[in-house]
Amino acid sequence: MTDKALLPYGTSPSFPAIEMNCTFEWDNHLAGKARNTITARAEEIKNDYQALTDLAKDTEYVNSIEKRYDMQVGRSYWVYEKKDGSLFLSMIEPHEWNDTAIRPTAYHGEFVLSPDGTWNRQT
Repeated sequence: MTDKALLPYGTSPSFPAIEMNCTFEWDNHLAGKARNTITARAEEIKNDYQALTDLAKDTEYVNSIEKRYDMQVGRSYWVYEKKDGSLFLSMIEPHEWNDTAIRPTAYHGEFVLSPDGTWNRQT
């Protein structure tokens, strides 16, 4: 049984009435806190969606390029453009090309193959 003397409220009609404090400031504080939490989470979802969209575009882009060898998960590949406008995937980094006639005309980025089959843009 609880000791009635320790209760924060009266236990008989002769005790003073319980008065409610104004909770307007507390309600505003909670509403602001909730609004900030929801706004932050919505921004996270927006950023996650944009990252997923970018990943899908990059994966579709790299998968559309003709490959002449098996791709290895976790390895970097570089996308280049030939003089005829076609794209190719190479294991040669941009700074490793020499000044021969086979040098690509344009560099389009570095990609890494993930275990799930997606291509992650590095640059």
